[in-house]
Amino acid sequence: MRTIGQWGALALMLAASTAAHAGFDCSGSHGGWRLQTSDSWTGTDKLEHFAVSAPFGALGAYLMRDTEHPIVYGTLIGTLPGFAKEMIDGTCRTDGFSYKDLAADTLGALTGAALTHWMITYNRTPHGTTIGLAYRNRF
Repeated sequence: MRTIGQWGALALMLAASTAAHAGFDCSGSHGGWRLQTSDSWTGTDKLEHFAVSAPFGALGAYLMRDTEHPIVYGTLIGTLPGFAKEMIDGTCRTDGFSYKDLAADTLGALTGAALTHWMITYNRTPHGTTIGLAYRNRF
């Protein structure tokens, strides 16, 4: 069984990988608060936000698998990195907070959490580990 330290290390590696690929392109100074209104719902960065948030949602759902609402908590956990990035973007003079990016983050985290909770099951026995597909009706 994995320890909390191992899960923490995995989460940090995921976060570092995500941060390395995130578009922190604030070349200007920070100050004030800006809301980005010129971005499109169908921009290519929305797919990136979705793809980056899905593993965080999956990890959150897995960590919260023994709670009453693992998908809800997994989605909240998976959305946090994207929310933090948008908060930073909101203070950037050349960018701004994008609720459309945050929506893509939330949808990605929800997808990752739902797929992990509903479809993937891990069963450890003294004889080995089984990975398979499952369905659970707890939302």
